[in-house]
Amino acid sequence: MPRDDLFDLAVNRAYRYLDRTGQPARNAQAVHRALEIWYLKTRFAYRIPLDAVIAALLSRPDEGRRWRGGESGGWLADPGTPPN
Repeated sequence: MPRDDLFDLAVNRAYRYLDRTGQPARNAQAVHRALEIWYLKTRFAYRIPLDAVIAALLSRPDEGRRWRGGESGGWLADPGTPPN
């Protein structure tokens, strides 16, 4: 899997994990604590820096978006989400 795709996967899965556990992505320390165990149990741990994943999560503008484009990417409209 290309590195950009792996980064996108890590960010989007981390967001879903936070969402399922009810953890808001508001500050880096809280998100780091919430994701530590998840991160260590994934296959991303040695390839994708957790701080980069957290930075992406903290920049999420609203629902209905997915991260695309690797570390230099951004939040784009999720094609599976109906417009508001």
